[in-house]
Amino acid sequence: MKQSGSYLPALIIAIFVALIFQSCLDSTGPANEETELVYSHVRNPGTSANDFLADSNFTHLVVEIDYMPGYEPNAEALDSLKAFFEQRLHKNSITIKEPTQIESRNQASYSANDVRNIESEERSTFSEGDTLAAYFMIVDGDYSQRDLMGIAYYNTSNAFFGPAYDEASSGPGAISRYRVEAISFRHEFGHLLGLVDIPNSGTEMQEPHRDQENGNHCDNDQCLMYYATQTTDLIGNTVGDQEITPLDANCIADLQANGGR
Repeated sequence: MKQSGSYLPALIIAIFVALIFQSCLDSTGPANEETELVYSHVRNPGTSANDFLADSNFTHLVVEIDYMPGYEPNAEALDSLKAFFEQRLHKNSITIKEPTQIESRNQASYSANDVRNIESEERSTFSEGDTLAAYFMIVDGDYSQRDLMGIAYYNTSNAFFGPAYDEASSGPGAISRYRVEAISFRHEFGHLLGLVDIPNSGTEMQEPHRDQENGNHCDNDQCLMYYATQTTDLIGNTVGDQEITPLDANCIADLQANGGR
């Protein structure tokens, strides 16, 4: 059962099974069972990249956010995500809906299938007409398979793991909670946009820059899509002095070649 939350003014396929290549994608879900008359939200991450980037099919974007108790998203991080969309997507309007609290499932960890099941119970916003809908949730447990802050598990869906945010934003040398969440949100949506070199996304590399040892990630350690920006033990050593780690020139070129800005 959902309860209204508050959104304070101020204000991410080829990797399978256990994400053994340091990827934060999971494409092991069920095949699409929706009819062709309805936009499918249960395809592999990256397959809606052009729909996000270009305005040929959708001119508006709306994002639904659910979170479990204690893990309401940082308002400034959501502002940063919206700014990222405005910078890279061809859309007439972009709306991030007021985050909504959902019930805890009282689990210490969540698998990709767990978050798929939660989405099927909680998601209420879907693509229709000229509006593309995206969804993400923040759960109150760790990812069951690896030390990650987030995963992209469907073509329009991401999940984030609240306790990993706690870990990454605490202790000596840690970066702020705002920066941790902002970088994490942008990174996972980067995977939904097809970065880097995700099969069937249309977001093809204009120049080789995929990290061959770490899955669908950039080989530039100063890029938003570098694999370590999604691991709690490395993010603080990776982002440097920049407030929000940017996409590098290669990633931007890939997005622009698939209809983005």
